[in-house]
Amino acid sequence: MKDGKSLIPAGENKYHSIFGEGPAYFVSASSLGPALIALGARVKLVSAKGPREVPVAKFFVTPKDEASREIALQPNEILTEILIPAATVKTSTYEVRQKEALDWPLAAASVALVMNGNTVTSAKVVLGHVAPTPVESAQAEAALKGKTITPATAEAAGKAAVEGAKPLSQNTYKVTLAKVAVKRALLDAVKTAKA
Repeated sequence: MKDGKSLIPAGENKYHSIFGEGPAYFVSASSLGPALIALGARVKLVSAKGPREVPVAKFFVTPKDEASREIALQPNEILTEILIPAATVKTSTYEVRQKEALDWPLAAASVALVMNGNTVTSAKVVLGHVAPTPVESAQAEAALKGKTITPATAEAAGKAAVEGAKPLSQNTYKVTLAKVAVKRALLDAVKTAKA
């Protein structure tokens, strides 16, 4: 901070968030988060007060200040279970990395599709590594409903997924990577299902 202002918007920010506006510019490091959110998973948290369940979509939170955490885990709680509902869905996760091994993704997308034949009846599209929390895209989900997954519909969903992105001075490239991740995850989900 300099004069009460964050140095990130005008500084070295090529790996930072492309969604939202400060004060949190970091990206969630969770690679499992987007996939679990797409699947509608919940986590079981246990403390001396007893257990509680939290949807994974609400488990990741944007800290409000320096004393806040990035997850909804309370003091003295531990995560004991991840609960994934049984469902017949076609899923895939695609991560874009600078190099293959031992590297954090620059952008990722997880998808879960409920299909009626070749037609999408409902979809979950969740972006990862582009914001302080995984980002579920209602726009991409709406763009897929009632459609068949083709390269064109997958590309349109990728474009819809990044609507509202606000890249910083050095990370506009992440918008393109997120679009590509959505497209490739969707195409992989239907390809894998046919195999």
